[in-house]
Amino acid sequence: MNHEYINQFNLIDRYVLGKLGADEAQEFEKHFIDCPECVEQLQVTRSFVGDLKELAIQETLVSSNKPTPLPRRWELGQLVPRRSWAAIAFGCLVLAGVFGFFGVRRLNRLEGELRQAREETSAINQQYQRGLETAAASEKEHQEAKQQLTQRLEELEKKLKTEGATNQSVRGSDAPDVNFPIFALVSIRGQAPSPVEITLSASNSRFALSIPVEDTRVFTTYRVTINDYQAKTVWQRDGFRPDAYHSLSLSLKSSFLLPGNYDLKVEGLTSNQWNTVGNYPFRIARRR
Repeated sequence: MNHEYINQFNLIDRYVLGKLGADEAQEFEKHFIDCPECVEQLQVTRSFVGDLKELAIQETLVSSNKPTPLPRRWELGQLVPRRSWAAIAFGCLVLAGVFGFFGVRRLNRLEGELRQAREETSAINQQYQRGLETAAASEKEHQEAKQQLTQRLEELEKKLKTEGATNQSVRGSDAPDVNFPIFALVSIRGQAPSPVEITLSASNSRFALSIPVEDTRVFTTYRVTINDYQAKTVWQRDGFRPDAYHSLSLSLKSSFLLPGNYDLKVEGLTSNQWNTVGNYPFRIARRR
């Protein structure tokens, strides 16, 4: 039994007036024995009820000792003596005081509940605003990374075309591959996205992967690992370093990977320990 329950059901007033059941009265007595606050309220209520009873007894004694006058006429003022009217008026005032006393207590309790509800609502609104601010900041970072990646792809394509035009006179097995497709991978954030679709045609002897590194930690070097759908490592190499756009580049022969799903994992080295930077799922498909 706690104060909230006691105030909600007016146990102190009901206890003084003898309107509690035996079990509930026994539980309340166990509580207020060790509760100075309840003892104080109990004494105030008892004193108030006792004063009312004493006043009623005094008024009854005064009314019984006064001789009853013989009415001259059947008038309301003679049927009810002036002292009785005063007693009735005083009783009404007492009843109004009792109802006012209990009404003020209930009003204070309701005001406390309303104040608590307002505080909880304010806390919820603040938490919601913080969530909106965090979401806006995350969306801004995503858009900036996307813009940088698009610019990086455009520069790589221009560079490949320039190198292709410069090396047109080169022949034989030492000639570099030019104009091969470049695919930008996307790291897993929150809910796993769909794998990046990499469709290769028979004319593509090589293809390149652009891997944006969104982790802001500083590492001495990076390691790239490619696992197949059975989580078996098919390729791994370290020594990667990000370019000016904080991206890694990887060029592979078109025949190196069979059609299917793969997961590219990037790790960063610091203090002789490899730390996971991101995972980039992709799917290899062949165009007939």
